[in-house]
Amino acid sequence: SLNLIINCNILLLLSLTNFKIKDYQLFLFVIYVLIFLFNIIKFKENFLKIKTNLFILFVSFIIFGLVIANNLDLGWDAKYFYHTKSLFFYEGLGLRELSEFEHNKWHPHFGSFLWAFFWSIPIFDIEYFGRLFYLFIFCFSIYFITVESNKNTLFNSVLFFLILSITFNYERFSGLQEILIFSFLIISSKILYDLKISNKIFSVSSILLIVNLLLWIKSEGVAYASFLIIILTINKNIFLKEKIIIFTIFIFLILFKNFIFGYYEFEMNSQPYNMAFIKQINLEELLFRIKSLIIYGGYYSLKNILFLIGLLILIRLYFFKNPQININNFLIFFILNILFIIFAYTFRDMEIIYSLKTTLERIIFTSSAFYIYLVILYVNQKLKIN
Repeated sequence: SLNLIINCNILLLLSLTNFKIKDYQLFLFVIYVLIFLFNIIKFKENFLKIKTNLFILFVSFIIFGLVIANNLDLGWDAKYFYHTKSLFFYEGLGLRELSEFEHNKWHPHFGSFLWAFFWSIPIFDIEYFGRLFYLFIFCFSIYFITVESNKNTLFNSVLFFLILSITFNYERFSGLQEILIFSFLIISSKILYDLKISNKIFSVSSILLIVNLLLWIKSEGVAYASFLIIILTINKNIFLKEKIIIFTIFIFLILFKNFIFGYYEFEMNSQPYNMAFIKQINLEELLFRIKSLIIYGGYYSLKNILFLIGLLILIRLYFFKNPQININNFLIFFILNILFIIFAYTFRDMEIIYSLKTTLERIIFTSSAFYIYLVILYVNQKLKIN
C-alpha cells in the first residue's frame, strides 16, 4: 500500500513539471522492471508466496478490465472535462497550456494525468489503459482490506470478489474521478483503524501521502483530506507534538497547491459558492433545500447497498457497544461527512434539484468507501462468535 501511495505521489510531482510524459515514462518503467527482477532473484521464495496470494487480485483485475475494454463510452463529465484534460498531457503539454482550457477550473488535474500516463504506455498506446489504472487502484484497495481479514484464505477471497462485484459499475470507470477518492478512502480506513504506536510512522506517513493525493484529484478532495487529518490527530496514539507537526504539514500541502495554482494562473475559486448568494437565502428556500436533500439523500443511500449496511452496523454498534470493534473513526467520519453534504448543497449557488440529481449519488458512493472496512470487521467478528 505504501509503495502504491509513494509512486502515485512521484507521478503527481512529475505532473507539476513541464516535462513531457514521454521524456521520463520509459525511464520509470525500466527502473521498475529492474527492481522487480532484482526482487525475484534475491527473494525468490517470498516472491512465489506473494504471487500465490495475489492470484485472486490479478484474475479479478483481468475480468473487470475486459468489461471496461468492451464498454468504451465515456461519462458526461469525462467526455467534456477529464478526457480533454488528459489529452493535454498525452500530447506532451503541461499545466501552463492546461490553464488555457476553459473547463480546467472545475477540478484539479491529477486524475487526468494518470489517465494520460498509462494511456501513452509505449507499444500499446491505448486510451482505456489509462482508465485500467483506476481499476487497479480500486481492486487493490478492496484487496488491501480483505486479504488478511480472516484466517480462512478462501473466505477472504470470496469476500474480496463479493465486495468487488457489488461496488463495480462500468460508469465509475468511464473517466470519472470519484473512483480514485473512493479507493484511497478505503485504504485510509484500514490504516487509521490499525494505527498503533508500533506502526505509527508507517500509518502517519501513508495518511499524509494519501491526503496530498486527494487534494489534487477533485475539489471535494479537500474535505475528505480534512476528515482524515482530523481522525488521525484525535487518535490517542498521536501525541500533541506530533499533532502540531501533522497539522503544519497539512497546511503546507494546501498552501503548496494554492502556490502551484497561482504560478500556472489557474482559477482559485471556481466552485458555485459566494457570500452574496448565501446572504440572500431566506427561511423558505433553506427549508426547501434541506427537505430536497433529505429526500434525494435517502433515495441514493437506499440504492447503495454497502453504504446502507455500513450505516446500519454503525448505528447498531453505537447503541449496543462492542468492545472488539472501535467505531470512533467511522462515527467521526459519518458526522463530518453529513455536515459537509448539508453545507455543500444548502449554500450552493445552483438550482438544488438539478444539483442533487447530477452529483449526490456520486458523493454518497465516494463516502461509502470508509464504511466498507467496518462491514468487514463486523462480519468477521460475528463469524468468530458463531
